[in-house]
Amino acid sequence: MSGECPVRHDFQMLEQSFVKDPYATCPAVQESPVFWSSDLGCYVVTRYDDVQRVLSDHELFSNAATNVPVTPINEEAQRVLDESEVWFRPNLTNADAPRHTMVRRWVADAMSPRRIRALEPGVRAWASTKVDEMVAKGRADIYAELCFPLPAITGFTLLGFPPEDVEQLKSWCDRRVVLTYGRATGAEQVEVAENVAAFWRYTNEFAQSRIDDPRDDLTSDIIKHHLADPEEFSLRDVSAVLFGLSIAAHETTTNLMTNGVRQLLAHREQWEALVADPTLIPNTIEECLRFDGPVIAWRRRATADVDVSGTVIPKDSVVLMLLYSANHDPRRFDDAGSFDIRRPEARYHLTFGKGTHFCAGAPMARMEMKILLENLIEKAPGMRLVEDQALEFIPNISQRGPHGLVVDFEPALTHA
Repeated sequence: MSGECPVRHDFQMLEQSFVKDPYATCPAVQESPVFWSSDLGCYVVTRYDDVQRVLSDHELFSNAATNVPVTPINEEAQRVLDESEVWFRPNLTNADAPRHTMVRRWVADAMSPRRIRALEPGVRAWASTKVDEMVAKGRADIYAELCFPLPAITGFTLLGFPPEDVEQLKSWCDRRVVLTYGRATGAEQVEVAENVAAFWRYTNEFAQSRIDDPRDDLTSDIIKHHLADPEEFSLRDVSAVLFGLSIAAHETTTNLMTNGVRQLLAHREQWEALVADPTLIPNTIEECLRFDGPVIAWRRRATADVDVSGTVIPKDSVVLMLLYSANHDPRRFDDAGSFDIRRPEARYHLTFGKGTHFCAGAPMARMEMKILLENLIEKAPGMRLVEDQALEFIPNISQRGPHGLVVDFEPALTHA
């Protein structure tokens, strides 16, 4: 029999105390498997088994709420978007079957193992050169110089975007998450909307260029489906897919890398164990994804009244799954609050999702993280975090990673 749903007024994901350390809230939020957040206006699911169920059940939990802005877009920002005809028809993260099934199959085919393998030499060469440069300087912001540009270059290369456009594309991505997942001021909304509109125009123009001059890249593969049925899958659909993939291939992997390096260096014994035994890299990546993942929460919408651990979530309600809490659930992970690169069950994290919406870019993210760790272990085994640095996290309900992480590459290095 279902009981009354607890209401929490103190669950404030956009407040600085939460943004700084969401994991400190795990014991409190896990007391209730489901509660109502008065701040966000949604039902919050906190425990591993329930989050896994919501992720997996695509009939009872629709993806329609995934990209709905947390804060309504103001008139000026909306005008900026409208003037560039920014339009995101449901295709991937915000779509349900059968459309999601169709488009995801096309993306998976285009993001083939062959294409991922073809990217690897370039990723290795770029990462090796960059790590050498940082080590030579002695101190560097590993976020700005390595973790931010590497996934951007890799992801944009996969899509086929020219190398000379990468710097401009990166600048358009700055703080993009606040428009959908944050509580931006009016001026911030307009600024981000202008960048989103510029990126949108770029993807439209680029898609058209691949119709005129197809290449061996993901965009050209997706274009083939537009040409086969332009009414069902328009050029704007292609642009929407490119826009979404640019986020998935770039920003979340940046968070994975920065969070992972931070936790490894903060847990010095874990870093030294990895340096001594690089065969631990694959499991280390999974533990980084579990312990301090790049995506901390995700949304669904209930398609019917549904009972989740004794609480009835009404039809059409937004459901927020706390991935960070599920990944730290002591009912699933022994000593869940400890960072352990040898953890045998690390791979059971929910950071990449579950079921038909499992992240299509997971193999590429793992490949990039593996190359990053291999280079740092080989070239900078003695690197350390600069102490007492203030880390900046952009307040939002979904993606998390510091925008800056300064590292010394020699333990005894001094600076004037």
